[in-house]
Amino acid sequence: MTFLDRAPEDVFASGAYWREYYAELGHENAAAGEFLNEVAGPLARTRRLRVLDAGCGPTALYWALFVPGDNEVEGFDLNPANIAAARLQLENAKRGDTDAALALAAEHAVGLLRLEDTAAGHTRRKAKQIKSLTIGDLTKPWPAGDARFDFVQSVFALECLPRWEEFEFALSEACRVLKPGGRLALVNVSRTDVWHCDGRGFPTLNLTEERMEACIAKAGLRLLQCHEVESQDVSVRDQGYGSIILTAAEKSPGGRPRA
Repeated sequence: MTFLDRAPEDVFASGAYWREYYAELGHENAAAGEFLNEVAGPLARTRRLRVLDAGCGPTALYWALFVPGDNEVEGFDLNPANIAAARLQLENAKRGDTDAALALAAEHAVGLLRLEDTAAGHTRRKAKQIKSLTIGDLTKPWPAGDARFDFVQSVFALECLPRWEEFEFALSEACRVLKPGGRLALVNVSRTDVWHCDGRGFPTLNLTEERMEACIAKAGLRLLQCHEVESQDVSVRDQGYGSIILTAAEKSPGGRPRA
């Protein structure tokens, strides 16, 4: 069970989440996109990446914009409304129909990646890289085989799991599906028990750098970086938190945890 089983689905199905958190690029989204690029960049310089977006929500394409390379992307989420919205967005983008929020993100990504392309062209190509979006539960065995992915990302998802045991299980699954030498990038809200959307509060695990570092080690991954970033978006919306935490980890090239 995750909070999405208990949350009013209309927060997502109605588009409230997209409108409140993605209508503008914002400080948080820019920082998260830059972080995904930073963590995935060294891998993308050597090969085409197989990417998994765990708990992708309705934003699978949004975050794919920031991962460099001509990749193969898969995503899963427990909420059918999120998957339906993400699939519709993909089909529209492939036809060149890009909404304003995606266009803002794509413009930032094009500059960040130093591409000789338009925002619309970049969005269309990234939409074609997303090969599958499926229903799946972060707290149960993930819908992916062992050592399948070069890069696993999860953005604003794992903190919404109801218990630390399920959070730790999700990290163990990330380790399982990563290839040796693969990387994990996590973006989460931090130091809060709730996030807000559509005038309602939804519970979160209270993430700190110390807790994240301990969980990463327990999952058998090597920590690359973990730091908090104070949000500048609190001045434009009531979001229930004041900072986000960015965590990157690596699976040992030998497939076993590093000391």
